[in-house]
Amino acid sequence: MLGSWDVNVTVGSMPEKVATACAKLDELKGAQYAPIAYLGSQVVNGTNYAVLMEQTIITGKDTKNIVVVTFNEKPGDIDLTLVSIEKVLEGGAEYGGFQIDVQTDEFPKAAQLAFDKAIEDFVGSKIEPFAYLGSQVVNGEIFAFAAVETSFYKNDIQKSVVLVSVYNVDETLEIADIL
Repeated sequence: MLGSWDVNVTVGSMPEKVATACAKLDELKGAQYAPIAYLGSQVVNGTNYAVLMEQTIITGKDTKNIVVVTFNEKPGDIDLTLVSIEKVLEGGAEYGGFQIDVQTDEFPKAAQLAFDKAIEDFVGSKIEPFAYLGSQVVNGEIFAFAAVETSFYKNDIQKSVVLVSVYNVDETLEIADIL
């Protein structure tokens, strides 16, 4: 449908024009970017492309965040244009801050166990994590994952990219839309 995101998450690869645009982000002063996953595309006044990235803010104490970077390709343009950089997860070096530690191949055992326990009675949609993003210690530990949520309603299948926070104290999870 026009205007909605076509979620097509791929870890480790993306369209060449999107990879080229991601590499040009290093020209921005004060931050560095590392792609985590290509998220998908959207047809609006051309085509938008979204990439989940680790952002390192260069200061005396480098701070890492997780962001979604959106690029646009207008018909006839050669290069993609940067549209937005939206923070999804804010990192912090001090106590209670979120410790960004991106992993896409194998998730930390404690995080995977907490996710599995929290999701076992979850109904309404299917949630498949594709990246572990990090953890935060506050009255227990909170683990963060990027995941694809697939909702089924009648014959309609809807996919979205979500941030899943899993609390290991009471084995609950929170879901927030990313894309």
